[in-house]
Amino acid sequence: MKCRFCKVWIVTIAIIFLSFLIAYQFVEPPPPKEISMATGREGGGYYKFSLQYQKQLSEQGFHLQIQPTAGSIEVLQKLKSGEASIGLVQGGTAKEIEGVEGLQSLASLFYEPVWVFHRKDQPIKYLFELRGKRIAVGENGSGTKPLAMQLLGFNHVTADNSSLLNLSSRQAANKLAAGEIDAAFFVTSPKASIITELLSNSEIELLSFRRHLAYSSRYPFLTHVEIGEGMIDLENNIPSNSKILLAATASLVARQDLHPDLIPLLLRTLIKVHKQGGMLEKQDQFPSNKFVEFPMNSTAEYYLVSGPSFLEKIFPFWLATSIDRLKILLIPLIAILLPLFKGFLPIYTFTIRRKIFRWYELLREIDEQIHELSEINIINEKIERLNSLQKELIEQVSVPLSYMGEFYGLRMHIQLVLDRLEERRDELV
Repeated sequence: MKCRFCKVWIVTIAIIFLSFLIAYQFVEPPPPKEISMATGREGGGYYKFSLQYQKQLSEQGFHLQIQPTAGSIEVLQKLKSGEASIGLVQGGTAKEIEGVEGLQSLASLFYEPVWVFHRKDQPIKYLFELRGKRIAVGENGSGTKPLAMQLLGFNHVTADNSSLLNLSSRQAANKLAAGEIDAAFFVTSPKASIITELLSNSEIELLSFRRHLAYSSRYPFLTHVEIGEGMIDLENNIPSNSKILLAATASLVARQDLHPDLIPLLLRTLIKVHKQGGMLEKQDQFPSNKFVEFPMNSTAEYYLVSGPSFLEKIFPFWLATSIDRLKILLIPLIAILLPLFKGFLPIYTFTIRRKIFRWYELLREIDEQIHELSEINIINEKIERLNSLQKELIEQVSVPLSYMGEFYGLRMHIQLVLDRLEERRDELV
């Protein structure tokens, strides 16, 4: 009986193994342990954030390869060509590159104010007053230029009626301070040294956007922020009065073929870096699914709304993703193993009872012959045979407690037939 029990388990284990082997063919490959990220110039705000991401990811055994660029336009070009898988992109740049429909937003991360500085001897209150002036709109490849061009175009300030210069931030700041240009656009953090430098220059003024609601209603990726008096430098009271600025949002953009298991890891990193907020951002305001230009990745949007999964809360990233990838193995468990185990008990019951029934078949055969037996030798052979069976049952057979009733019933019936054989033998003697 033990041997039959082992055979059943061997077949069961074989079926389980074969089922898992087939299901494993459909398991997604593990995510790569390295990914490339396009960011801004070395030393810039984007680049500094990317270094923070790199440090956080390295603690998870993941390497972030950083690719500095001239700005968001070049970042989008690298994403489009596949040179990078993710990149930091400024709002207002999506329409500048063709063929980027496959890119997706993972989250918006922080505000980037639009700073428009002008010479005080060229006072302006509205952007349309820049018509006919010398204006630095950002260098080619940067995110500043396309955003500046959109805002200027909305105010009918074009290359036909004004001098639009493609200058880097440093070049624009130097020329504005020297009086060689009349105004300059910058899209950068309020912590940037250039911003403090320009705000401290008594010959330069920062434009306050009076029509910020008109701009943000026309461009969904824009909002507005207030730079309060003394917010940049409290000791020197910079700025000297409050200003309303338009603000784009920087977003992490990814290629559509980014491995889905990397998205929770990246978002967990973004949350650690940005959840505390900053000078313009409130705590827990970012990362967010708002103010994005590219369609939100569905996995990222779900993560931002619902938070990490149960597995991610209790396991390290690589273990959680491995378990999640192997969830497909539940299919054979449900489709094959459950019916198998449901049918195992009847099979096991039949296996045990079949053996018992065979013994009862022998017992019935002997019992039906008792009255016909007329030779002592034959009766003794029958008695010896039943005694051997009784001994085998006692010494070699083990059954579960649930079958002990049938087991003891068999032994009792063997003894009953033995008694009848002995009575028949006594009659013949």
